[in-house]
Amino acid sequence: MRAKVIMFLCLMLVFLIGGEVVLAAPTFKVELVYTVAQGDALINIAKKFGVTVNEIREANNLTKNQFIRVGDKLIVPENYNLNLYDEVKDDVEFVLYKRKDELKEYKLDSNRQYTVKIEDNKRKKIDVRHLRTLDYYIKQGDNLYDLAREFNTSIDVLKALNGLNNSIIRLGDRIKLPINNLTPKEVLYHTISDEEFELLARLIYGEARGEPYIGQVAVGAVVLNRVIDSYFPNTIRDVIYQPKQFSPVANGQINLRPNRTAYRAARAALKGEDPTRGASYFYNPRTAKYQWWFKTRETIVQIGDHVFAR
Repeated sequence: MRAKVIMFLCLMLVFLIGGEVVLAAPTFKVELVYTVAQGDALINIAKKFGVTVNEIREANNLTKNQFIRVGDKLIVPENYNLNLYDEVKDDVEFVLYKRKDELKEYKLDSNRQYTVKIEDNKRKKIDVRHLRTLDYYIKQGDNLYDLAREFNTSIDVLKALNGLNNSIIRLGDRIKLPINNLTPKEVLYHTISDEEFELLARLIYGEARGEPYIGQVAVGAVVLNRVIDSYFPNTIRDVIYQPKQFSPVANGQINLRPNRTAYRAARAALKGEDPTRGASYFYNPRTAKYQWWFKTRETIVQIGDHVFAR
């Protein structure tokens, strides 16, 4: 990725050092604000500034389900580590204003905070060869802008991936969407079949219809946690029908018609809600057999009548 990063940072540091030598007390604070460019993702921005994705999210009050868009302004966490004198990596170019020309009209006051904006003004050639993708059929109301936000990517990446010269897409078109910036559960959400969604809702209904709503989401989350865990089968159907794992399969309640709450809980679990904080097992202490085995697991939380463990 090429980015032209224009900064006052070095000049400000010179002024800061000079101010400390002469006056000792006056200081000023520099805040970096990065402008999101085409092709940017949080993980790439974090790598560029030597911080973590979670630190960027925290500094900008971004939730885990919130996407960044081209043109967004992101505050760079204060612990950034940007060495302008290191060898240029990832084809990133840093250009500083010089005091004798562009900045000759600027004056910096002490005891103030300055915001330095970092923007990318260059058109980049986008390499999509490394991207993992899924096939998606355009539905009513779809547009590239919303799809780019949902898949944490940019419109230009979608155009390059699908050989599009403009943003026009038509109902029923099949396009490729990148999944590199999605979590494993987000990938499941976008690839689950209608049959598997129905099966997940039936399992939730059979196991937890008497539980509070959050307890029903928790049961769905356990199923999905197993799907993305290499220790278990890698599809929702195979996880649910794994022998001797879920009582509704054994007693036939898996065939009951789910209610709206079960469908809602299944959808919430697929969107990433996990009240169990990563549990792969659950049991009811009043009815479960082989409780000695569950006691060998790490208990995480109890929700309603179910104890969740990993």
